[in-house]
Amino acid sequence: MKNFRHTAAPLITCDPYFSIWSFADNLNSDHTRHWTGARQSMCGALLIDGTVYRFMGISRIKDQYLPEGKALKQTSVTITPTSTVYTFTHKACDLTVTFLTPLLMDRLEVMTRPVSYIFYEITPKEEGHTFEVYFDASAELSGDLTGQRFVASAKEGHVSIGSEEQKILNCSGDDVRMDWGYLHLVHPNAQVAPYSRRCALFKKRISARHFEMDISQPIKHAKLPILYTVSGKLSDTIVLAYDDIKSIEYYHKPIDAYYKKFYGDFETMLAVAVKEADALRRECAAFDAKLIADMEKISPEYAQIGSLTYRQAIAAHKTVEVNGKLMFLSKENFSNGCMATLDVTYPSVPLFLLYNPELVRGMMRPLFDFARTEQWKFEFAPHDCGCYPLCNGQVYGLTKEGELRYDMQMPVEECGNAILTVAATLAVDGDRALIDQNKDLLKQWADYLTKYGYNPENQLCTDDFAGHLAQNCNLSLKAIVALAAYAKLFDEPQYAEIAKEMADRWVKDAKKQTEKGWRLTFDRDDTWSMKYNIIWDRLLGLDLFDESVLREEVGVYLSKMNRYGVPLDSRSDYTKLDWMAWTTVMTDNANYTKKVYRAIARMISESEDRVPVTDWYFTSDARQAGFQARSVLGGFYINLLAKKLLK
Repeated sequence: MKNFRHTAAPLITCDPYFSIWSFADNLNSDHTRHWTGARQSMCGALLIDGTVYRFMGISRIKDQYLPEGKALKQTSVTITPTSTVYTFTHKACDLTVTFLTPLLMDRLEVMTRPVSYIFYEITPKEEGHTFEVYFDASAELSGDLTGQRFVASAKEGHVSIGSEEQKILNCSGDDVRMDWGYLHLVHPNAQVAPYSRRCALFKKRISARHFEMDISQPIKHAKLPILYTVSGKLSDTIVLAYDDIKSIEYYHKPIDAYYKKFYGDFETMLAVAVKEADALRRECAAFDAKLIADMEKISPEYAQIGSLTYRQAIAAHKTVEVNGKLMFLSKENFSNGCMATLDVTYPSVPLFLLYNPELVRGMMRPLFDFARTEQWKFEFAPHDCGCYPLCNGQVYGLTKEGELRYDMQMPVEECGNAILTVAATLAVDGDRALIDQNKDLLKQWADYLTKYGYNPENQLCTDDFAGHLAQNCNLSLKAIVALAAYAKLFDEPQYAEIAKEMADRWVKDAKKQTEKGWRLTFDRDDTWSMKYNIIWDRLLGLDLFDESVLREEVGVYLSKMNRYGVPLDSRSDYTKLDWMAWTTVMTDNANYTKKVYRAIARMISESEDRVPVTDWYFTSDARQAGFQARSVLGGFYINLLAKKLLK
């Protein structure tokens, strides 16, 4: 759509902690922020003949008034899957600033580096001018608590800063940022300075080039330090990286980041990353062009939304290796902070199945591991494996006494999620090793669905924000298609027969009597809901439902569509972006698909909530209902996955 506007622009998107965004239309009208909205200030300025013009951030960090300097006029922002490009203009020159995080999923040695690049190019329009680019990042990027003391180190072309007290993996939660590890800045002129020197620059009391400081002593929070650099080149590259030392605690054992598998240590990795900056920029440009072209075949809006959400979906994970096996661990951003959550994995998998199915197996391994521990006492699949970054066992529904409450579990939901996720992975690349290793658990969960899946008791599903619900028709669909998928996984026709019998019964039992479509619950004729779980019947070739069922359901969604999309069900006008996207592959209805993506694009462009894309919002007024920056937007790529599976 014309005039598509981001709600927030990704700048640095490596993992749930090293994730910095611009929440404003203009890069220089607000602080840069962590995806949670907390200030993590970076500042950039272009000096033209010594006069300072801001292109990023604002100068003040403390609350008192400080002069901001002149704002350089921003002329455009372009967001592609791996980069965000801003352009600025002045009568003397044009400036282009590119933020690139090379999240190339088929190159894990690159994707797992905690490294982002800032490229700039100055194009002079007049002769006789001098130009310098100033950039800094505050210690806020490596701290989360007021009163912290910071220490810094420096060598030629490379500076770093972090909390003096390194409590590695000391806390977990949702609206938190990392306060251990070290932020690194690599550039030939890199220095460390107190925050007051940034202020002095904008007051024109100091030259841009010279305000290094003595770093032999710890730097107090009262003099909040910054890492900065200045370049007089017309084009240059600045590298930011984060050494988290240990990334995850996996059943009480601290685990290294995955990149160390390839490089051994942080310094070696960083040296390679710096050397490869230009080559990766070219590779990412080629990747972006191909993905955007593929998305534009679906619709222009689909390409716009997909470009904005690509880095968000990946950066809500952390990749590690445990006992020689890859683990791709999600964080439930602004949901509850759970990690390795099965009903977050399930909606997210389309993107990862497209580019590296091993990442999906990496999502499932911790859940299989936890299901085999003594902590898990239920016969159905677990919900999560901990609270990020502590993967020590399920926390959802956990009492103060450490007991898991049965009434807070999602029995049918998670059994279906587990089976369907591994079945989709097998359909993409044919690798069944993880499936065969866990056949006993998958059979146990299929048997649970056989007993309890058709007409679920009062329980939660993945849409737990809507509360408990009995006789959930969409949840029943999940059980039905999961049983058929299980039958196909292990060539066990008895499960296929059970699934087919359930499907035939469902079409009759869930049918609305007074109008078209099928109900939200079996017992209420005045209800309806999006039946997003049914898509796997088509995508996995299960042949349970006649196509007329899916066409009729999509017709209902068309009749219910508001300005910003289709409500999730008849209980409210809020929706889930990922599930709405899934309904577009129920049939080959191009008109419906285009309307859905136009509605989502309108939501993003018109919402007053300036946050990384939310997946839960109201379809009547585009207000955020909750959630932001979540990995579930990997589900948005379901259309590309459908093309792959339905060839």
